[in-house]
Amino acid sequence: MHRFKSLKARVFYRLLTSNPLNYRLGFIKSGSHRMLISKGKKQITFSWHDNAEIPGYIVKRILIENAQLSEEEAFKLVHKIK
Repeated sequence: MHRFKSLKARVFYRLLTSNPLNYRLGFIKSGSHRMLISKGKKQITFSWHDNAEIPGYIVKRILIENAQLSEEEAFKLVHKIK
Protein backbone atom coordinates (compact mmCIF):
# COMPACT_ATOMS: atom_id res chain seq x y z
CA MET A 1 0.00 0.00 0.00
CA HIS A 2 1.49 3.33 -1.13
CA ARG A 3 1.47 6.62 0.71
CA PHE A 4 0.29 9.30 -1.70
CA LYS A 5 1.58 12.86 -1.43
CA SER A 6 -0.84 15.74 -1.01
CA LEU A 7 -1.32 18.11 -3.95
CA LYS A 8 -2.41 21.69 -4.43
CA ALA A 9 -5.87 21.76 -6.00
CA ARG A 10 -4.64 23.51 -9.16
CA VAL A 11 -1.98 20.80 -9.64
CA PHE A 12 -4.52 18.01 -9.10
CA TYR A 13 -6.95 19.66 -11.52
CA ARG A 14 -4.17 19.83 -14.14
CA LEU A 15 -3.38 16.14 -13.55
CA LEU A 16 -7.03 15.16 -14.02
CA THR A 17 -7.48 17.20 -17.21
CA SER A 18 -4.28 16.09 -18.93
CA ASN A 19 -3.18 12.89 -20.62
CA PRO A 20 -3.85 9.99 -19.83
CA LEU A 21 -6.99 10.83 -17.80
CA ASN A 22 -8.38 13.56 -20.10
CA TYR A 23 -11.17 14.77 -17.84
CA ARG A 24 -13.01 17.83 -19.17
CA LEU A 25 -15.10 20.46 -17.47
CA GLY A 26 -18.73 19.32 -17.76
CA PHE A 27 -20.30 22.25 -15.93
CA ILE A 28 -19.86 24.48 -12.90
CA LYS A 29 -22.40 23.81 -10.13
CA SER A 30 -21.75 26.79 -7.87
CA GLY A 31 -18.74 28.55 -6.41
CA SER A 32 -15.74 26.24 -6.55
CA HIS A 33 -17.74 23.11 -7.46
CA ARG A 34 -16.87 21.85 -10.94
CA MET A 35 -18.07 18.62 -12.54
CA LEU A 36 -15.35 16.85 -14.50
CA ILE A 37 -16.27 14.19 -17.04
CA SER A 38 -14.24 11.70 -19.06
CA LYS A 39 -15.38 9.05 -21.48
CA GLY A 40 -15.60 5.63 -19.83
CA LYS A 41 -14.89 6.95 -16.32
CA LYS A 42 -17.02 8.15 -13.42
CA GLN A 43 -17.56 11.88 -13.10
CA ILE A 44 -15.66 13.81 -10.46
CA THR A 45 -17.05 16.69 -8.42
CA PHE A 46 -14.04 18.94 -7.98
CA SER A 47 -14.82 21.20 -5.03
CA TRP A 48 -11.54 22.85 -4.01
CA HIS A 49 -10.20 26.35 -4.47
CA ASP A 50 -6.93 26.52 -6.42
CA ASN A 51 -4.67 27.09 -3.40
CA ALA A 52 -6.24 24.39 -1.21
CA GLU A 53 -4.08 21.42 -0.27
CA ILE A 54 -5.75 18.07 -1.04
CA PRO A 55 -4.61 15.27 1.29
CA GLY A 56 -2.96 12.23 -0.26
CA TYR A 57 -5.69 9.82 0.84
CA ILE A 58 -8.31 11.87 -1.07
CA VAL A 59 -6.10 12.07 -4.17
CA LYS A 60 -5.69 8.29 -3.98
CA ARG A 61 -9.42 7.63 -3.51
CA ILE A 62 -10.45 9.82 -6.45
CA LEU A 63 -7.88 8.33 -8.83
CA ILE A 64 -8.73 4.74 -7.91
CA GLU A 65 -12.52 4.95 -7.47
CA ASN A 66 -13.50 7.61 -10.00
CA ALA A 67 -10.71 7.58 -12.59
CA GLN A 68 -10.58 3.78 -12.28
CA LEU A 69 -6.79 3.50 -12.10
CA SER A 70 -4.99 0.76 -10.23
CA GLU A 71 -3.19 1.86 -7.09
CA GLU A 72 0.16 1.42 -8.85
CA GLU A 73 -0.92 3.50 -11.88
CA ALA A 74 -2.30 6.24 -9.65
CA PHE A 75 0.86 6.33 -7.51
CA LYS A 76 3.13 6.64 -10.56
CA LEU A 77 0.97 9.41 -12.01
CA VAL A 78 0.92 11.46 -8.81
CA HIS A 79 4.60 11.04 -7.99
CA LYS A 80 5.93 12.05 -11.40
CA ILE A 81 4.44 15.55 -10.89
CA LYS A 82 6.82 18.26 -9.73
